[in-house]
Amino acid sequence: MQYKIPVIIDYDGMKRTVKMGPFERSLEREFALSVQTKAIEDCSSTEQLKEVAKNLLEGWSNMQGALQTLVLENIELRQAMTLRDSELKAAETLMEEAASEIERQRNLQSSQSKRGLWPWSK
Repeated sequence: MQYKIPVIIDYDGMKRTVKMGPFERSLEREFALSVQTKAIEDCSSTEQLKEVAKNLLEGWSNMQGALQTLVLENIELRQAMTLRDSELKAAETLMEEAASEIERQRNLQSSQSKRGLWPWSK
């Protein structure tokens, strides 16, 4: 079974709704679901049902915390990649400016060397 999780991202003042996934439910998750379903069905008293509900609530809370951590790491990674891209673009611009300046200096030196070695000889 595949599923996707909708996530609202607020980045650079813009909110976007994206879907994370698709995720596939693992055999372990399917087994855990079937065990919990059977535990609910086998409850014969309110006390048993409360115990199962508490276990499910704790598991859900743990999964939500893990998912939130993954989403935050994903957002931080995207921000780091955006920052890296802008820094690479700035570095490329600086390199182009440096290459232009070096070329300008070479042209200036070659035009000065055509005049001669001594300032009085032209």
